[in-house]
Amino acid sequence: MMCVLRTRDALAKFDESLPKQMSKFDDAMVGRMIALLNAFAKQHAEAVPFAITLIAKRLKAPWQMLRLATKISPSKKAVDIAATPYAVAVPMVLDRIDDHRAALRIALRNNRVLVAKALLADIYNTEYAIRVRIDKLDGSPWGIRLRELMDATAAMVEAEIKRFPDEVGHVLGSRRLRGYQSLGGRLTYLAWKGRDAITDGAAYCMKLINVA
Repeated sequence: MMCVLRTRDALAKFDESLPKQMSKFDDAMVGRMIALLNAFAKQHAEAVPFAITLIAKRLKAPWQMLRLATKISPSKKAVDIAATPYAVAVPMVLDRIDDHRAALRIALRNNRVLVAKALLADIYNTEYAIRVRIDKLDGSPWGIRLRELMDATAAMVEAEIKRFPDEVGHVLGSRRLRGYQSLGGRLTYLAWKGRDAITDGAAYCMKLINVA
């Protein structure tokens, strides 16, 4: 809170410099946001997480803030991403999953099934986005926390589904909530991983050339 109070004017100015909405968070827009963050961090490094939050509010999908870290990383490996200046974006996305998990519990307690469905779909989509964009995740602190969050979410959903007879389907058990498990979703996953392999391979070759 004290950090926000000390930097409120700088954060307000940063906020004014951002587009009202970012329907596409492509390479050009990511580069523009990183340039703004770089300038902001020179004077207010301690307030960078709050600046990233301001960016996330304008994104179509808040998990896209991951790209602020992955874009400037030399590879998609968790250890390399963790060493970037904006690696804090990753735990911020994990915090979002945790917030949605808490909201999901409240929705289920109040029998707000449609709200629970939307929250669960967002949790699944965010998990997928993290796993697609970060390699060597499972053994990292981020991967451990993600697994704990998803295990807790799965236990909650299973308990809810078990309240109903086996012959009665439950909307939270629908495979459609995990759209990435469809053929299109798997192809998208493979496309991302293939692109990452090409990018990493090119970077490795350039490193060998520079060494030579």
